[in-house]
Amino acid sequence: GYCTPGQICSATALLEEMQAGTASAVTPDVRVKSPAFTDDEIRERMSGNICRCGAYPNIVAAIRTVALKKV
Repeated sequence: GYCTPGQICSATALLEEMQAGTASAVTPDVRVKSPAFTDDEIRERMSGNICRCGAYPNIVAAIRTVALKKV
């Protein structure tokens, strides 16, 4: 887990941004208060983190799981 601390920090920020209704580059309508938790939305917000092992699908799934439990 070389990237794990950065992934966790970014995922925490992502969840806070989404809860606050902050738009991203892939948000279809920036006037909508709460963007949808789509895979594209999650990937865009996590795009600054590089993972050598390629665990991106698992990272997206983990974020989606946590997001659904926070609702």
